[in-house]
Amino acid sequence: MHEMGIVQSIMEIVEQQARIHGARRVVRISLEFGFLTAVQPDAIRFAFDVLSKGGIADNANLDITIIPIKVRCRQCSTETVIHDYSPYCPVCASPSVEIVEGRDEMRISALEIEDHDTPSRDP
Repeated sequence: MHEMGIVQSIMEIVEQQARIHGARRVVRISLEFGFLTAVQPDAIRFAFDVLSKGGIADNANLDITIIPIKVRCRQCSTETVIHDYSPYCPVCASPSVEIVEGRDEMRISALEIEDHDTPSRDP
């Protein structure tokens, strides 16, 4: 499962950013993955639950967005979102399309923290 390695890298970045910004804890992490990365959201959630346990991101909300495949035809210049990759333009059938989104994106798009100055909601 390559998701465990991906989440390990994400956790390293999250922990580093939390330290830099003086976070008491991480409340929410928003992630984006291109469709063609073949990342499985359920496997990401499982790995996150395991790797965040007892750490600064324990019990944080995890938002995962899968970026759909968008192609641009080199022949007719049309940009189209497709659900299954095909090297043919869905508009003019040209065999000359390039992927412009949804290929290799893997990013933390947002990180919400509770800093040391935020009052605790605990009783």
